[in-house]
Amino acid sequence: MRKAQVNIFQALGLVLLMLWAGPILAAPTEEKEVEVKEAILLAAFGTSHEKARIAYANVEKQVRAEFPGQEIFWGWTAHSLLKSNPKEVRLSVVEALAKLATEGVQKVSILSLHVIPGLEYSQVVETARAFEGLPKGIQEIKISAPLLYNADSLAQVAEILIKEAPKGRKPDEALIFIGHGTNHAAGVYYPALQYYLNALDKNAFIGTLDFEKGDPPAEGSPSREDVLQAVKANGIRKVWLAPFMMVAGEHAANDLFGPEEDSWKEVFTANGLVVETNLRGLGEYPALVERWVQNLKNTIN
Repeated sequence: MRKAQVNIFQALGLVLLMLWAGPILAAPTEEKEVEVKEAILLAAFGTSHEKARIAYANVEKQVRAEFPGQEIFWGWTAHSLLKSNPKEVRLSVVEALAKLATEGVQKVSILSLHVIPGLEYSQVVETARAFEGLPKGIQEIKISAPLLYNADSLAQVAEILIKEAPKGRKPDEALIFIGHGTNHAAGVYYPALQYYLNALDKNAFIGTLDFEKGDPPAEGSPSREDVLQAVKANGIRKVWLAPFMMVAGEHAANDLFGPEEDSWKEVFTANGLVVETNLRGLGEYPALVERWVQNLKNTIN
């Protein structure tokens, strides 16, 4: 059984025990109509980079503006992040839902801050379904779509990315967005986005990180080599690199723009290209944050 599943079942057992023990330990009271308690849970991978957290702050600010007075919580999916700083309390999605259940919340709306409906998103859905409908627990859990989920979302995100290109970039210079990549079936969203980018700008590209290690090994597509060859084929001499990730965290700082010889910046430089970098996570684009929040509004409505 996978570790994530074990954590879910452990949390469910604890929630059930606390929910059932409550009525036994409490003094009897008269029955009365109780208002349904609701909450919003923001689900994200997370980051240990302080500067990159501005993306999450932007999202929370927008959600609070759209849903004034609503209780808002965070749940993280990066296990390494959860234990990285003992002084800072961070809850996983499992722990956050367990907390909401024991506090009497009956309806939860989850805002997925994932880019594609990949493995991380699927795990959030799986966790939510395990918690939903427990006796005296959370009765209804709704989950919003990630940033990319259908043709319309691909077209709209591509339009925003082109519109938000760095001011100094010229039409004959490449604009390259680099995503995390995945061996999950949802990896098809990356080449699909390339189609929509190309329809707007022939020198705009999407690439993904290449993972040579791991079990099983993940292969990014489009790969760095795919993008490099396309750039050369277009006769481009200068490129602008930007992360296609919610936050510009560790991957952006190291794998994309780091000094190591296998970073994207160093590889493109070694191939004779002038490289400019744009250290800006997707959560720092107001129009993209609006799209994520709109997905939540659609889900709630």
